[in-house]
Amino acid sequence: MLKYINDTTNSQEEYGYACARIRELEKGLLNKDIIKKMIDSPDLGSSLKVLVENNLCEYTFENTETHSINLVLDNILKRTIDIVNEISPYPYLFHLFKWKYDFHNLKVLLKAKVLNKRGLYPLYSIGNISSNGLSSAVFEGKYQLIPVKFERILKQAETEYLKSESLQLMEIILDQGYYEIIFEQLEEINQVFLFYFYKTELDLLNFNIACRCKIRDIKKSKLAEILINYGHLSMQKVIDIYDNSIPSWPNNFQKTEYFSIFEEGIRYWVQEKSLLKLEQLSDDFLLNLLKIGKYTTFGLESIIAYYYAKENDLKNIRIISNGKRYGFSDNIIQKYIRDTYV
Repeated sequence: MLKYINDTTNSQEEYGYACARIRELEKGLLNKDIIKKMIDSPDLGSSLKVLVENNLCEYTFENTETHSINLVLDNILKRTIDIVNEISPYPYLFHLFKWKYDFHNLKVLLKAKVLNKRGLYPLYSIGNISSNGLSSAVFEGKYQLIPVKFERILKQAETEYLKSESLQLMEIILDQGYYEIIFEQLEEINQVFLFYFYKTELDLLNFNIACRCKIRDIKKSKLAEILINYGHLSMQKVIDIYDNSIPSWPNNFQKTEYFSIFEEGIRYWVQEKSLLKLEQLSDDFLLNLLKIGKYTTFGLESIIAYYYAKENDLKNIRIISNGKRYGFSDNIIQKYIRDTYV
């Protein structure tokens, strides 16, 4: 992780106040001991109480109903983004983080439209675009309520579904649109670590996408349209190995920092026919990369790291909550858990 420190690390003194705030906020992050106590608890109610017992009082739940838990976690996520906006000397991080939720909302709404399932949708209210405006654009064609670029991406995704009737390919078009917007904004921001982080995230995603395409027998000729540009790895390298068996793929990445992730993730797939381990290891790799934030006194790395660490905590709480609700064993729940930042 320390190898990601470069000439720009600790040189941005305008982040001094923000980094000082982050050091205090990090005390409210989950650690491995808390996660273990939650998993070891006999039921969902006692599992959630572990959080308050460890002085994490923002995780106070009225009851164990799914809606109640999700409401608390969503409000915490919103407060986290608000904190980023408040302490960052520049507004771009605030907007950068929020695009993810706009595209989540767009995926949900488009799925509902193409499957003709009207009703209530689990939408986030923390994106850059009003969820009501986005809903009106999708269902009523009121494209004036959304940015022109977002309108183009929406129409491309819908056209793909009408052509292929594949929800997966429709979602990939949306993922491509998401990273197009992200990397355009990164060009404006021009911060080395942000580029590195998102390029790494994209490399891991592209490998996962290629695996899923191979498993679903999607033709190699289609892969060039599906993989997402902008990453460190050459898309052509992934395309070149596509005709080979999936278990052989990791050998082609031995000289990259992803080799152990791909090797272990694919070994698990061979045994279990699940890409769960690959996704988990990818998330852990990104979190470990972000731990540079612990060593940053003057720089945006601390803010980015805290935001994703908090998001990671919320993901782990949801995993444990759902596992307890549906009676999964502690061992099964542990398989889904991501690493912790602290």
